[in-house]
Amino acid sequence: MSKCTRIFDNLYLNLKQIVTFEVISDDQLHIVTSAPHETIASDMLITFSPDTDTVLGKATAGFIYVELQELHRIKREISKYLGIKEPKLAKVADTA
Repeated sequence: MSKCTRIFDNLYLNLKQIVTFEVISDDQLHIVTSAPHETIASDMLITFSPDTDTVLGKATAGFIYVELQELHRIKREISKYLGIKEPKLAKVADTA
């Protein structure tokens, strides 16, 4: 039995297939899986979208739009499954 996490209704991520997991920004995750490259699940960018009426819960060409709390839940579940500390972005020092 494979371990999955729900991205949104009818779209699940098989955690065993994760090859890379990267936090791009506070509102984006980039995940590459071992799924066949023809599928949307092989390379996905999970992005927070405040536009709940038009794009929320949709997946197009590797872009998946979710609510912010769902993005953080997905990040927590992946981190827990991989046995790593939940990744955070490093704060960049202001050089001005």
